[in-house]
Amino acid sequence: MRVGDKPPGLSAVVFVGSGNGAGKAPRRLYTDKLILVRRRDGGLARLLIHVEVQGGGAGPKARRLFARRMYQYRYRLEDRYGSSPIQPIYSLGILTASRGGDSHLVHRDEFLGQGVRFTLPVVHMAQWLRRWDELEAIAPSNPFAVVMMAQLTALWFRRKAARLDPKVELMRCLAGYGYARGDIDALVRLVDWMIALPEALEPDYMRALEALEQEHAMTYITTPERVGLRRGQAELLLRQLARKFGEVPEATDKRIRSATAAQLETWSLNILDAETLDDVFDD
Repeated sequence: MRVGDKPPGLSAVVFVGSGNGAGKAPRRLYTDKLILVRRRDGGLARLLIHVEVQGGGAGPKARRLFARRMYQYRYRLEDRYGSSPIQPIYSLGILTASRGGDSHLVHRDEFLGQGVRFTLPVVHMAQWLRRWDELEAIAPSNPFAVVMMAQLTALWFRRKAARLDPKVELMRCLAGYGYARGDIDALVRLVDWMIALPEALEPDYMRALEALEQEHAMTYITTPERVGLRRGQAELLLRQLARKFGEVPEATDKRIRSATAAQLETWSLNILDAETLDDVFDD
């Protein structure tokens, strides 16, 4: 299945599950969410899409275990809701770190001429690393392409210290795509979470976001996470001050906690050469 394709008869693709890790025995065997969607022909379908988070490639054994879990999810859903041509269940597996393999996985359980055989389509997401240009071409009108670009960026740049520039570039592209404000907010939050950065690079990332806001006149690119990052900067500065100068006065504590990201960055640099607490706050 390609990005942008739709399962036969379905009106949308919805991510509804999360995995236990390829090759690991599951600790719980139920879906996180199950979405009822309306098909293009007007009927209804229950859509089960299970996202398997891997630390590396999934070998044959891991894929067999994954197919078995998907079968277990399915028959439990059928027990609970039933399955019929009127309201079918559609199962799709997504292997986030797999670079290729069979288009379908199969679970078999047979003995003496009887048993079950369950087949499901699977997407090997990492194979899109070789088709990045295609993702860029459809990303302005397909938010799922943006999500895939974020996942692939995190996968390609496993060393978090190398993620700053590619993350900022993806945010720059997203700012220019022309999505509605609510969609931009949701995608920015998701991309921010998927492409994690070391704490030391967060001030650089904040400056880059502020520059994007000015470049695109988009104040709404600021997300709730930025508040959390600023709080993290404040806490770090307070710990540094306490270590160098001793107990931090209450008034100074309040000043730092209410400061802007730019102020916190300046003060964090000042502390390197400051001989007194007041020196830290010199402009």
